[in-house]
Amino acid sequence: MSNQSFSDFQFPFEVCGIFKISEVLSDKWTILILREAFYGVTKFSTFIENTGISKQVLSNRLKHLIQEDIFSLSIYKMEGDRERKEYLLTPKGKSLNIVLLAMLESGGNFIHENKDVVKVFSKNDHELVKLKLVDSKNNIINFEDIELRLVKNN
Repeated sequence: MSNQSFSDFQFPFEVCGIFKISEVLSDKWTILILREAFYGVTKFSTFIENTGISKQVLSNRLKHLIQEDIFSLSIYKMEGDRERKEYLLTPKGKSLNIVLLAMLESGGNFIHENKDVVKVFSKNDHELVKLKLVDSKNNIINFEDIELRLVKNN
């Protein structure tokens, strides 16, 4: 008996998105920085304030995320102020929103019962939102009905 239904599939690390994302999201600080960006944070000082990360660690992680094209560095100046920097998610960075939502939903299972937990709701009808797998026609697909294939990345 295997853990999942993919026991017949063995792919090398270099073609596996799970392996690549584990390299990018290599530690808790990187994940917390992305969480803050997901919440809308763009400023260095706010990342520090919200996470408790040291300036040096934050600086190193932001450089890494810029090199990975997850953040872009934007310099702006408000009239009468000095130049300031903000860190904006790139399209590649925004593609991690689904990963963060999956972590948010799944991570709630690790928070003790009867404790507050963050959940996702629809802005329009205030209904609880859950992640689902869908095919190209928007049909919901059960986890047991999927398979992994090696294809060209476009």
